[in-house]
This record gives sequence, C-alpha cells and structure tokens, in this order.
Amino acid sequence: MLLSNSRRVPKTPGKCSESIFENTKAVGNELSLKTIAALRANAEADLSHLQALVGAKLPSAVIALQSNLLRKGLEMCVEQTKEFQALSTKGVANVTKPIKDALEKALTDAKAA
Repeated sequence: MLLSNSRRVPKTPGKCSESIFENTKAVGNELSLKTIAALRANAEADLSHLQALVGAKLPSAVIALQSNLLRKGLEMCVEQTKEFQALSTKGVANVTKPIKDALEKALTDAKAA
C-alpha cells in the first residue's frame, strides 16, 4: 500500500516546488513594487515639505509645517505598514498553498488506499 503511494510522491514535490518558486517570485515582485511606490511617495512628501519650508516667512509657520510633516509621516507609515502586512499575509498564503494542497492530496490518497 505504501509503496504504490510512494511512486507518486516524486511527481508531487517537483510540481509543488515549481509552484512555490513561482508564487515566491510573484510575491517578491509585488513587495518590490510596493516598496518602490512607498519610497516614491515618501520622497514626494519630503520634497513638497522642503518647498513649503522655503516659502515660510515666520518661525511659527516653520513649526506648523514641521508638526504637519510629522503627522503626515506617521499616517503614511501606518498606512504603508498595513499594506505591507496585507501583502505579506497574502503572499504567505499563496506560497504555502501548494504544500497544503499536496499534503491534503496525499492524505486523501492514503485514506483511499
């Protein structure tokens, strides 16, 4: 019984590892694109802040701009963290799905045999 199931095992790891590799690559690409977008958004925010600082006439305006930058920076950080967390969670689910499917199939085949 076990020998008949073991003959099918070599096919499954190859497909499983291919699928894991493809999913990992896709998740890595998504994370890279999200990182680039976050860096771009942060750089644009910093440049607009510098432009506003150059135009400030009073020290109170500078303080207001600085406090506004900190608030917006924290909001952006929280939002970007949530996006990365969601993407990472989705990525882990996608990467582990082939393993889960292979294990479920092996258990189903083992119960059937």
